[in-house]
Amino acid sequence: MKKIICGVLVVAILCCGLSFALTLTDISNHWAKTYIESLVSEGIINGYEDGTFKPEGQIKKGEFIKLIMAASLPDEQFNSIGKYVHWSSPYLECAEDYNIIAKGSINDSNANDVISRAEVVEILGKCDILLKGTTQDVSPLSFTDIGSISDFQYVMLSHCVSYGYITGYDDGSFKPDKTLTRAEVATILYRYYNHSNEVDL
Repeated sequence: MKKIICGVLVVAILCCGLSFALTLTDISNHWAKTYIESLVSEGIINGYEDGTFKPEGQIKKGEFIKLIMAASLPDEQFNSIGKYVHWSSPYLECAEDYNIIAKGSINDSNANDVISRAEVVEILGKCDILLKGTTQDVSPLSFTDIGSISDFQYVMLSHCVSYGYITGYDDGSFKPDKTLTRAEVATILYRYYNHSNEVDL
């Protein structure tokens, strides 16, 4: 009887701990709440130790690589020692190994730099095609401000737009150099992660 009671208490404690871990104090009225909570429950994205998510905080390059690799390879352990000092080293190395990013392109010196929308779609598109096996889709784009992006970024942007991972703005622009908030990235990852699961079924 004591063993049964102890077992019930352990389960209750674990459940309460999980519930607490999923409770973020600063997203209750945020437009991205559903996307954030879904990704937290999947173990793709995390809050901070103080219980906040900081949805309007800007995403850094190392952070985005961590998130996109975790969403693309949910069974990966990411436990390499790491050749970089930055905490995202295991994710950076994994991304390099899969040719998602060029070796050394994101490193200790720039992992804490913000990432642009053009850089995000380039990495996101490569992950979708190379890691998830999604068929590449390239269609003409009508954004008014993408003349400066590379040909490859254009192809990856077209792919990401075709699958609905990312959109432009009401004025017809894409704003390739604009940075993204944590909430915006959570929304993109939610669409990507769930579409990827549907493809794999």
